Amino acid sequence: MRIPSEIHDFFRVEEGQTLLIKGMPGTGKTTLALEIMSSVCERENGMYISTRVSPGRVHAMFPWIGDIIPSANVVNATQKMLLESLRNVGREGSSYETVLDFFKTFLDQAGDMDDPMIVIDSWDAIINYTAAILGGAQHSLEQNICEFARDMGIHLIFVSESAELLPLDYIVDGVVTLKNVRMAAPLSGDNRPEGMTTRYSREIRLDKLRGVEIKQKIYTCTLHDGRFCYFEPALENLSPQIGIVCDLERIADPREDSISTGIDDFDRITGGLDFGSCNVLEIDHGVGKRYYQVLTALASNSVKNGRAVHIVPSIGYQLAPRDVFVPSNVMVLEPGGDRDQWYETLFKHWDSLRERTGRPILNILGLDSMEFAFGYERMLNSTSRMFQKWKETSDVNVVVVKSGQKSIRMTSHIADTYFVIKELNGGLCLYGLIPRTEPHYMVRDDRGNIRLVPIV
Repeated sequence: MRIPSEIHDFFRVEEGQTLLIKGMPGTGKTTLALEIMSSVCERENGMYISTRVSPGRVHAMFPWIGDIIPSANVVNATQKMLLESLRNVGREGSSYETVLDFFKTFLDQAGDMDDPMIVIDSWDAIINYTAAILGGAQHSLEQNICEFARDMGIHLIFVSESAELLPLDYIVDGVVTLKNVRMAAPLSGDNRPEGMTTRYSREIRLDKLRGVEIKQKIYTCTLHDGRFCYFEPALENLSPQIGIVCDLERIADPREDSISTGIDDFDRITGGLDFGSCNVLEIDHGVGKRYYQVLTALASNSVKNGRAVHIVPSIGYQLAPRDVFVPSNVMVLEPGGDRDQWYETLFKHWDSLRERTGRPILNILGLDSMEFAFGYERMLNSTSRMFQKWKETSDVNVVVVKSGQKSIRMTSHIADTYFVIKELNGGLCLYGLIPRTEPHYMVRDDRGNIRLVPIV
C-alpha cells in the first residue's frame, strides 16, 4: 500500500468518515488525498472539488486517478466559477444557506455512488472565496457539511493549507499533517560545512484517527514519480553476522574499471566503485547493525563476480557459518596485537588474495575497530602505508566509520565517494556527501533485493 495502513483502516471503520489533511504548501497534500481515493474507492466512485486548477489540468497532473474520478466528477471551484455557481444556486441573493446548498448538491450526486468519496481541495480557498457571504458562520458550515456526509455515508476529505490547530480539527473524525523536515546532520568529529550535510525529508503525522489504533505516529514518505508513498519502518533485528554466501541475484559490474555495489539503485547513483578508489560509508547513531545488509550485498556480489574480498570487521561484525565454503575467496583479519605486525599481516593477506584471483580485490575496512584496537594517533601514523598500498594496486576500498569517530576527519579528505546511513523514523536512509545526492530510503522488494527510493 502507498498509504499507511492506519488511514486505510480508518475508512473501513464505517461509512461517512471525515478526514482533514493539513500542511504547508508543497508538502504533498493533494497527492496524498488522491492516493487515498485511489486506495479506498471503487471505480468512478470519487469526486474532486478543485479550487486551484481546472478539471483538465487535474487529470493531466494525476493521470493515474482517471479510473477513480471520471472527468464529470472533477468540479471546477476556482473563485470565478464558485461565485458564479453560488449566484445560480441563490435565487434571492447570496447567503449562508446558498453556500450550504452548493455543497449539498454534490453530496446528493455522490449519494448515488457505491461507497463514494469527495475531496475538497482546498477548504481554505472555499472559506476565503465565500467569507463575505458566510460572515461568522464558517464553523456552522463545517459542522453541517460533516453531518450531512456522515448521514449519507459519504467519505469526505478536507485539504487545508494551514498546519495550525483549526476548529475543523475537532469536528472531523481524522487529522493527518504533512511536513517537509530538515534532517539532523550526523554527529561528526569533522567540522563540515552545514550545507554539505543538510538534507530534507518528508513526513506524515497521524494526529487523530477515531476508531483506529495508531501503530506509529510519524512515517517517512516521498512523492517520487508523482505518487505518494510512505515507508514502513525496518524493524528486523539483524544478526551481527554478515553472509557472503547468500541467495541474492548476481549483478554485473557496470564498467570494466569499476565494480558493482550489489545494489542496482546504488550503482545508478555511483556508477559503480572505481578501481583504486576509497569509498567511505559513515554510520550514524541509531542505525545499529542494520547497515550490514549493504555490506552483505557488496561482498556477496563481488564474490559472485569472481573477485576476492578482504574484511577488517567493524565492532560486533562476524561472518555467517555458511561462509566457511568460500575460504579461498574471503579473508578476515580482526584488529589487535602489535600494530606494525598486524599491518604487515594485512598487506600479506591483500597480496595473497590478489595472486589467487589475478584481479583487484575488494577491501572492507572497519575503521571503528581499528581505532579502538590501536588508538587514533597510532592508527593514523600507519595509515599512510595503507594509502600507499592502495595507490600501487587497483583494489576497491570501502571504509566504514561511525559518526563521532576521530577518523572521520581523515577519511573526509581521501574519499572518492562518501555516503551516510542514518536512522529515519524507524527505517534507514542513505545519502551522498560525495557525490551530493538527495536522501534515499532503503527498502526490500519482493525478491529480497535492496531498493533505494528517493525522498523527494
